[in-house]
Amino acid sequence: MLKQRGILISSLLVIVLLFSSCKSSYEKLRLSSDNDLKLTKAFEFYEAGEWLKAQYLLEDLIGHVRLTEKAEKVYFYYAYTHYHLKNYSFASYYFKQFSSTFPNGVYAEEALFMSADSYYKLSPNFRLTQEDTESGIEGLQVFVNTYPESEKVAASNERIDELRAKLELKAFDSAKGYYKRKHYKAATHTFKNLLIDYPDTKEGEYIRYMVIRSTFKYAQQSILSKQIERYEETALACVNFKKRHGESKYIKEVDTIYESANNKIKKIRNEH
Repeated sequence: MLKQRGILISSLLVIVLLFSSCKSSYEKLRLSSDNDLKLTKAFEFYEAGEWLKAQYLLEDLIGHVRLTEKAEKVYFYYAYTHYHLKNYSFASYYFKQFSSTFPNGVYAEEALFMSADSYYKLSPNFRLTQEDTESGIEGLQVFVNTYPESEKVAASNERIDELRAKLELKAFDSAKGYYKRKHYKAATHTFKNLLIDYPDTKEGEYIRYMVIRSTFKYAQQSILSKQIERYEETALACVNFKKRHGESKYIKEVDTIYESANNKIKKIRNEH
């Protein structure tokens, strides 16, 4: 029993010593003044997928290789380590900075794309703030405009469509939320803007239907002096809807609202 325990302790000591040896070897490398060795090892770690080790070494080297021919590659791979580690905010920043510093470099095209793609990765659920989504669309559009012949244009356009769909979904959800909470003015405004911002939306029929319902409810809530113009807006929305969607499943309700709006207008004019 004692012999087995001794063997176990010895084995553990060997493992600890080996681990300490590996760790001290890397730390010695980081403290080394041999920048060529550090650079070689940094790329070895990178190719092996050891992003964090590569990142630390490249970070140490940035100040030493500045204004040398090695700077471009070091900075580019440094940005990529952040991307691989899913630190997309840092990745976008460093790729963008790279594009500004080396606009004619061999990695310029890829860096500009990766800066935008990092924002694409950061884009959150549609219910959350969409600042990164908007930055992603802007960055991808800049890439497409800058490199229209790039093989990445198709992927960029797909990402733009995906991000725009997310913004549309957020606006659509907001509009429905306003209506549900009886904020009919805000609902009207948001539904109308959806049609302006996303003219090819697949929800066009439903959105126009909700514009009718929202404007009608808003007119009902309005002070008397504003009601006629708002019921007229509802009636016009009904006419336009029937021109576009004559076979819609909402057509009976639209006809009912149209008739009600016109009756309200006549009644107000007759009474005043």
